[in-house]
Amino acid sequence: MATQDGGSGPENPRAKRPAVPGIRSAVARRVRYPKPRRFFTAGQEHAEVDVLEVDVETDADFPIAGTGPALFVGDVVLVDSERLGERRYRFFAPASTPLAKDASVALGRAGSGIPKPETPKDVLRLEWSEDGSK
Repeated sequence: MATQDGGSGPENPRAKRPAVPGIRSAVARRVRYPKPRRFFTAGQEHAEVDVLEVDVETDADFPIAGTGPALFVGDVVLVDSERLGERRYRFFAPASTPLAKDASVALGRAGSGIPKPETPKDVLRLEWSEDGSK
């Protein structure tokens, strides 16, 4: 028989969130799109044709649990992304975003508050590709 305690009883333990995968590689390139891509900065929408793409390969797929991946490149957080395939993701940013060569990279979660790195930041560095064709 069920009892009602008005919510004052102990909370059921929450399941531990799945771990964020590690990063195997992160390669950035500048791309010029034929059609502008939409971005949101500080709540404002704007369109850009000059875009930074950062392709990331992970050691496992990113867990889907109401959140998406967040990529930390130095002090910059990228949350606009799409899944390219198994363990492969592409992150997007306006070309004016300051992504330093050899910046440290880490992964975290977007969509559940302020993103914070959940993988070590000083293990892998951002590489740049000269191929910007799209």
